[in-house]
Amino acid sequence: MTEGPRRRVLVLGSEGMGRGDDQLGSTILRSFLQTLVANPLRPETIICWNAGVKLLTASSPILEVLRQLEGVGVEILACKTCVEFFALSEKLQAGQISTMPVLSDLLLRGEVLTV
Repeated sequence: MTEGPRRRVLVLGSEGMGRGDDQLGSTILRSFLQTLVANPLRPETIICWNAGVKLLTASSPILEVLRQLEGVGVEILACKTCVEFFALSEKLQAGQISTMPVLSDLLLRGEVLTV
């Protein structure tokens, strides 16, 4: 049996990209995600976990970019355990809450990029 192309999955586990200066990391992440809006190679799914779930709240500096990605068909999933840990269940402004069985299936079957 031949499988089709693997689903591209981007994992966001923090509020920025790279290590070092947090403000620079946030700026780099915003720039990276903005380029994905018009890029046909963008991921089909973005998984946010750990502190990455904070990106889905009103205080996020990249909330609008994430909404734009949803607008072009990118599925955004937030780790339920992480959302509950940070008490954000009522504060998410983008994406939807998902469980670890769903997330792990996507990760195990997909082409995964972690930033």
